[in-house]
Amino acid sequence: MKKLFTLLLVTTVCLSASSQSNSLTGGFGLLNAKVRVQLEHGFADRMSTGANLSYYLVNWKGPRLEGFWRFYFADDNEKGGFFQTKAGFGSFTNVFDGEELTFDYYNMNGDYVTANIYDKERFITLGGGIGFGYKYTANGGFVFETTLGYSFWTPPVDSYSSEYNLYYNSLAGAAETVGYYVIGPGFPFDFQLKFGYSF
Repeated sequence: MKKLFTLLLVTTVCLSASSQSNSLTGGFGLLNAKVRVQLEHGFADRMSTGANLSYYLVNWKGPRLEGFWRFYFADDNEKGGFFQTKAGFGSFTNVFDGEELTFDYYNMNGDYVTANIYDKERFITLGGGIGFGYKYTANGGFVFETTLGYSFWTPPVDSYSSEYNLYYNSLAGAAETVGYYVIGPGFPFDFQLKFGYSF
């Protein structure tokens, strides 16, 4: 996580040395609690590129980094409506992270055994999306931005132990996947509201 923040800081310093427009904004999510930092770099009158770094705080916890490209409908990448496309990856914990999750069962020999539910603590997700938004930059540099779109992210990888799968089949995995798409980082509707500063 520290490496991602260091990379974002170095990128900010490098981009601020150029004469083109840059903005740094931030926001938070309410439905699936997260904090987000975005760096945008304008490289033409109607285009910009940048990155969003989000950190999810509940259930599936962890960072997600998204690179994006924007096309502004007006002749100014400081304000106006835009179309955006993005792609990225995330590294999340399982929904019950930090707990010692075990279950007890009788094996084929009749022995009472305690086994772990998960084999791995984290999983990687890949995805992308499209959206439309609006950005406003005031004379003093204050930035307001909103985006509405659709995104798709790969579901949690089945990280249940073989013992758990043997006795509980895939019902728990299906329930976790549904939760991931309804209240987790996989939620397909993308609404962002961010505030920041242009430099």
